[in-house]
Amino acid sequence: MKDLAEKLTHEKARKLIEPFYDLFRAEKRDWEKGMAVLADDWKAYYTNDKFRTKKDTRGFLDGLFNLVPDINVEIIEFFIDGDVISVRSELTGTPAGDFLVQHSGRKFSIMTIDIHKVKDGKIVELYHAEDWQTAIRQLSGEE
Repeated sequence: MKDLAEKLTHEKARKLIEPFYDLFRAEKRDWEKGMAVLADDWKAYYTNDKFRTKKDTRGFLDGLFNLVPDINVEIIEFFIDGDVISVRSELTGTPAGDFLVQHSGRKFSIMTIDIHKVKDGKIVELYHAEDWQTAIRQLSGEE
């Protein structure tokens, strides 16, 4: 059997992750395509041991998108190492109400880092970190 690093090319990795990132692009959101790239037992870790399941994710994201209707993510670069795709991106948006701080009408722009584990052509795990402290400073007018 060929090594996963040979099978998961840059092109295949981009094709796999793009529908997931489109969920965070208000103009391109397609729930069916975005969720289809996730394995049924997908886990999205937001701490080292706490995660959301695929089932939990839709409701969580609906809430986020209601708070930040113009949310957008731009993939800056990504790397492949075997069955792992690491992504550095920029997440932007303008909250429609109170979000992290009292509503100010200001926009935020933060860096996000995602590590996706892939198995059998699906994303099975996601570890992610967002720079919300910078968003707080931007939304508060401190930056």
